[in-house]
Amino acid sequence: MKSILALDVSATATGWAMGLPGDKPISGVERFSRDGGTADEAYVRAVVWLNRILYVHGPAIVAIEAPILTSGGGFTNPHTADLLQGIIHVLRFAVKAKMPGAAQLIAASTARKTFTGKGSYSKGEAKDAVQAEVLRRGWLDLETMQNDRADALCLWGHTAALQMPELEYRRSLKSQPTLTEEA
Repeated sequence: MKSILALDVSATATGWAMGLPGDKPISGVERFSRDGGTADEAYVRAVVWLNRILYVHGPAIVAIEAPILTSGGGFTNPHTADLLQGIIHVLRFAVKAKMPGAAQLIAASTARKTFTGKGSYSKGEAKDAVQAEVLRRGWLDLETMQNDRADALCLWGHTAALQMPELEYRRSLKSQPTLTEEA
């Protein structure tokens, strides 16, 4: 099994999840941009943080949620778009500079399909579905739940399931006999 670092990058906060498939991942949230700070300062904070994570934990795989670039589903203004794209680019650069492979960009819908069993949701339902699955798996509780953190855990769960298919949404539950099948 290869260790995984999964990143859900946004302009305001970056959720992260890390661990080996089959283990309970650790997770958290980092804030690279600051009120009154420049985009360049956010980029430096992102690279410094990631270099520390790569050095200390040495994940074999880094997965980053691909940004949504369509109108209405993504950016609200050019500054936000530039900041998000910039953070993603410098993180990808740092991964490539420190690791033999490149960071994997994964669409949120692809990760959700593996993690929750459904890739597309009506507006406002995806976050609730991801958070419910994070709670079901016992990776966070109501006090520790954060949107970016849950999304990173979803991405981590998808990436882990590529190595251990039984981690795919309810797959292991489907393969187990029910009480009526055992009788």
